[in-house]
Amino acid sequence: LALTLVDPDFGKDQLDLMLRSTYLHPSGQLPAYEWNFGDVNPPVHAWATIFTYRLEKARRGQGDLDWLERQFQKLLLNFTWWVNRKDAEGNNLFQGGFLGLDNIGPFDRSNLPFGGRLEQADGTAWMALFSQNMAELAIEIAPHDRTYEDMVVKFVEHFYYIARAMNRSGPDGMWDEEDGFYYDLLRLPD
Repeated sequence: LALTLVDPDFGKDQLDLMLRSTYLHPSGQLPAYEWNFGDVNPPVHAWATIFTYRLEKARRGQGDLDWLERQFQKLLLNFTWWVNRKDAEGNNLFQGGFLGLDNIGPFDRSNLPFGGRLEQADGTAWMALFSQNMAELAIEIAPHDRTYEDMVVKFVEHFYYIARAMNRSGPDGMWDEEDGFYYDLLRLPD
């Protein structure tokens, strides 16, 4: 993304590269890093895509709408992978692994040694951002292709459901009213 500021075409090529079938798994998962392709990183590809598109639009007077639509379709696969694989309960609270600023912990959050799963505040917030970014992409495309209007609504709904789940307090929510802070939720097998 940093090189996009210098060379927007190079930036677009790099974003394309990660979404080619060579890297994007048929399930929609993007590779994480060289020592564990199967892990996850924060879902920021859609943010980088809208940033690159808007930068090109500001510099050239118009953005590459065909490129944006191709990116959207592949990012839709990645979004669906997140929803189907990283929201085990279907409650809009997401798990992941290396997703925040506190990556070094006493245990591997992707493989809990004591069973269960960790619904992460940072992973859930990343998915709220992913929803917003996908809505923004669809908003850019919709004036040229009305079928994307439904996608705008879809991603606004996703954002709403995630925000509602995250802002719930008590044992099923992440918000702690007393501390004024979002906490991860540990779900044990029992």
